[in-house]
Amino acid sequence: MSVDTMDTTDAVAFVHSATLRELPSSVERAVRVRVLDTLAAMTAGYRQDGIDIVRRYALDRFGGESTATLFDGSGTRVHPEGATLANSTAANALDIDDGHREVKGHPAAVVVPAALATAESEDSTVETLLDAVYVGYEIGVRAGLAIHHLDGVYTGTGSWGAVGAAAAVARLRDFPTERTAHALGIAEYHAPRTPIMRGVERPGMTKDGIGWGSYVGAVSAQLAASGFTGSGTVFDEVDTGVVAPFGDVHHVTEAYLKPYPCCRWVQPGVEAALSLAESTAIDPTSVETVRVHTFEEATHLRTRSPDSPEEAQYSYPFPVATALVRGRFTQAEHASDVLSDPDILALSDAVELRVDEALDGRFPGDCLARLELDTESETYASDVTRPPGAREQPLADDVRREKARRLVTPTLPPSAIEKTERRLRDSASVATLLSPWRT
Repeated sequence: MSVDTMDTTDAVAFVHSATLRELPSSVERAVRVRVLDTLAAMTAGYRQDGIDIVRRYALDRFGGESTATLFDGSGTRVHPEGATLANSTAANALDIDDGHREVKGHPAAVVVPAALATAESEDSTVETLLDAVYVGYEIGVRAGLAIHHLDGVYTGTGSWGAVGAAAAVARLRDFPTERTAHALGIAEYHAPRTPIMRGVERPGMTKDGIGWGSYVGAVSAQLAASGFTGSGTVFDEVDTGVVAPFGDVHHVTEAYLKPYPCCRWVQPGVEAALSLAESTAIDPTSVETVRVHTFEEATHLRTRSPDSPEEAQYSYPFPVATALVRGRFTQAEHASDVLSDPDILALSDAVELRVDEALDGRFPGDCLARLELDTESETYASDVTRPPGAREQPLADDVRREKARRLVTPTLPPSAIEKTERRLRDSASVATLLSPWRT
């Protein structure tokens, strides 16, 4: 395979020229699915403890041009930059937003909120919104792959997603090419550092830096529009051997959806635990040891007794124990009474995390685990498990819709999901698309 150079000019040309009408229908479908999934994740995210802090900040600091909706069901609108910050933080609050394995992050949660806030403010059509989400997603993932390659350090979504958010905003605002180039450059330069492995081991509300990354992208576009200049982008420093040429690979079609509100690295273990519980009908109180065999990075998720939803999301033992005891792991399992459940905590203490060399060698291309449960008399073993939602094992449409309905309820009626899905296909105005949240 030949390797060609690329630069910021190529990225800018893609931002301005790419359109879903000229691509396979599977690409547009993937974008629509990500927008709906992110809307649902944001709605549920506003019900999480702590998100009210960011919501209040947006209300206090971003009055003025109140043209962008907060997706908390209140119908409140604030300045687009404030909506971007609050909505993107909410999108990742449950850790149930979409993700991309190769870049090891969450492109939709950082791109979609910025695009929605701008599209609503610009009175855009749904077709225009979807094009902007597509280019933002593709630019963001490529920026992440390039940054990780050059720096040799794995950083969270905000560190590269800011570039994708800026791209989406520039497309929606129809920037001149020079302004778009500066928007991308400013976003990359000012993006948060997000040392994600620290966040994994010491969880806090900072998480993947998604809220700040999306906000930086939106603000960078505004600065560029006003004449502020950047210093080029990471695309000037890599070639097509590192990052696929723009438009050749559609990263949005390679992403995954999450069925469970926790770190993706934990989800194969949760799925394996649920499968074993269903197939064996084992009494969880009889389990003496749970051995999780998985890839090395996942073994850093060691929190056994989480004190917050964030600690529960970045724990491996707790979600697995909860799945065995309660037969599920949903937003309800982030509640304080579940976090303090003595049966769950006792089983969480019995979870051992072990690196499996074969499974480790397949990460990040595959996110896998297998479980062994020891009782006094028997050992039960799962198959090597891949979590549902991966491109090799996508969520069925009915499962995907049920996830979205569950997430928006009780903030909105479940029927809001079907209405929104229809409007995403019909190219209605973005204002009409968002009417369940605007009223």
